[in-house]
Amino acid sequence: MISKKDKKTVLIILIVFAVIVLAYVAKDLYFGYTGPIQTELLQPVKDHQNVSVQGFAVRDEAHYENGKNISILTMQNDKVYIPTVSDSASVAVGDSIAVQFDTKEQAELYARVRKLEKKINELEALQILENPSLISATSLNSDISNALNAYLADVESGNYAALETAQQKLTSKISIKRLASGDDLKVASRIEKHAAKKAQLEKKIRTKSFVTSPYAGYFVSRIDGYEDAFDYQALERGNITTGQIDLLLKAEPSIPEQSIGKIIGQHSWFFVCNMSLTDASVLKKGHSVTVDFPKENLYEIPMKVHAISERDGDIVAVIFQCTQLNEAISRLRSETAEITVNTFEGFRISNEQLVKNKDGLTGVYVLAGKRVVFKPIRILYHANGYVIAAPAVYYLENGEVDTEKTPNLPQLENYDQLIVKGKNLYDGKVVS
Repeated sequence: MISKKDKKTVLIILIVFAVIVLAYVAKDLYFGYTGPIQTELLQPVKDHQNVSVQGFAVRDEAHYENGKNISILTMQNDKVYIPTVSDSASVAVGDSIAVQFDTKEQAELYARVRKLEKKINELEALQILENPSLISATSLNSDISNALNAYLADVESGNYAALETAQQKLTSKISIKRLASGDDLKVASRIEKHAAKKAQLEKKIRTKSFVTSPYAGYFVSRIDGYEDAFDYQALERGNITTGQIDLLLKAEPSIPEQSIGKIIGQHSWFFVCNMSLTDASVLKKGHSVTVDFPKENLYEIPMKVHAISERDGDIVAVIFQCTQLNEAISRLRSETAEITVNTFEGFRISNEQLVKNKDGLTGVYVLAGKRVVFKPIRILYHANGYVIAAPAVYYLENGEVDTEKTPNLPQLENYDQLIVKGKNLYDGKVVS
């Protein structure tokens, strides 16, 4: 028989054992509790490293003869001029760029003739459609929508100079849709009416003379007074300092009182700005970038790094070169720009999902079936609150994997289930 003393001892042992078991169970429950697991599918993305700058556009628009800039086309005080070519149009030596009239009334008559010519050309374009009913209605609807959006974009951005052209495109698309729907637009009779009116007005124009281009280039009707601000040839040679850019951004315009427009000598132009050493550290001569000019509603303008100056403290001057020129670009001068200095392709991962394993490797947890798996990553770009990362694979110059640098662990892959929420996670943990 067991004595009362022995029973008491056994009871104490059982209680202690139960407490120990409960403690272990509580420990497992506390430290092993994962909470609700949430994941997201990993897919590659593109991200951009942007730098905001204040810069200045310099074009080839200062050609001198006898101390005079012949790029600026001057007019006689008592004459009235109307351009005959659109802004940024290519012209050769001797090409007509404007018509000169003795009076404002004569110039207005000529302007009305030009408008009638445009209307006739648009109607003739409609007339030559062989069978408008065969045109895709879906395509026409898309064309009309695009033309309307372009018109509204010009209104919103204040690009009023382009409104007439945008309106003509929209009207033309709507007319084609009406023809395709079977509407009788009386195209032939309208052409005849406009042609008669044009002939009538032309008889009233007594005298006119043409202004020709002094050299080959690109005509622009707008003068902003900064045509002589900086030496274009110096930028071609890659020469500019941070101080010179500061002066450019403070320069005051000097607009001639009488001018028709100007001739830009070369299609290529430059955008210069100062950048911090940190921002410019990823740039090299010949490096391709894209530049946005939000104020002018111009986006993704392709440029190349033409030159980078010697450092001035922690600042450098950068010359970007662009070979794209149109009416909107020809208006650029002192501008706030967003420069995309680098593009990264990888996985976008929030900073909250970054973890380190026992070996100090940075990575993430993914869910493979019901098992938590640690996968190391290689961070390509640190952004605000997230990183762009790639699998932690490093390569030798010959293209082979660098086995010394590359961790011998599972690699991050497309469509991995990245764990974005969970508690007390560790590599190899099984979750229910």
